[in-house]
Amino acid sequence: MAGGLVATALVAPTSAPAGAAAAAACAPAADIQAIVDDSGSMSSTDPGRLRVQAMNLLIDALAPAQVLGATEFGSSPADVFAPAAVGPSAAAMKAALDAAIQADNGGTDYNLAFDAARTVNPGASVRIFLTDGGHNSGTYLNTHLNPAPPQTPTYVIGFSPGLAGVADQARLQQIANETGGVYYALPDAQALQSVMNDIQTRLTCQTPPKTFVDNIAVGKSKNHAVKIKRKSRSAQLTLTWTSPLDAFKVKKLRIVRHGRVVAVKGRHLKVRTKHGSTYLVIKVTRLTPGKLRFKVMNTAAGSGAPQVTVTTQVSQSRSKK
Repeated sequence: MAGGLVATALVAPTSAPAGAAAAAACAPAADIQAIVDDSGSMSSTDPGRLRVQAMNLLIDALAPAQVLGATEFGSSPADVFAPAAVGPSAAAMKAALDAAIQADNGGTDYNLAFDAARTVNPGASVRIFLTDGGHNSGTYLNTHLNPAPPQTPTYVIGFSPGLAGVADQARLQQIANETGGVYYALPDAQALQSVMNDIQTRLTCQTPPKTFVDNIAVGKSKNHAVKIKRKSRSAQLTLTWTSPLDAFKVKKLRIVRHGRVVAVKGRHLKVRTKHGSTYLVIKVTRLTPGKLRFKVMNTAAGSGAPQVTVTTQVSQSRSKK
């Protein structure tokens, strides 16, 4: 992807995704630092502030004990919120993002961005770097690299036509490669949430998500099924769309084996749902082997589109969390 942008709803990262065996062997990221571009160009590249919704989704999907901090950058980096466990701090983190991320931070200085994030959270085990533009403040000094090893794996999300240049793409790929991270190249903001969810599944040791992209009219639904692995103890369904005027829900969630329903919500299955204005995160526990079947329904189409695009990602974990 280093040479250009990929015009798909959810692109594959430039590193091969971890398989089920790798997910089982990994350790969840203990301390995550997000570095979020809030330069002035965001007013046109992300007018719906989907980067805020992507961060909110991350907060809702992480395990309660995982630590998350956030830095905004542009010409003058600033802390959005200090690193803290997401469980007791989720509401405050979301409020801080809503107040701070307003496309009002001038230019795009990667040097200051990484230095500021390192200062506030020098012990971060993972970083997430999100930008809509190339570094444009002097020479880039490779500040993604720590002064001494080890390096901090950095998941890089680059989006918008402002990153179509070969040099800009190469720099973002370099940041991911040299830190042991992953680079996601996107043409626009529409897939920010689903890409953030893909990153989240890696940081919580889930299997790579099985992804469905549907165009659904209001009142209509689409059926889906995912095989539940024998050792899976929990599953996560994440639905994302782009307009807060639209809405979706999951119905008839059940596990079927040999043609028989063997588990439903309230009978064996435990289901917890967290809502954002453009996403749902549904955690399902007390699983049993079989096919997890469900309907994705469009319950409101206030944006006026005859059909609304929704991305559904289903991942699994050997953990109950």
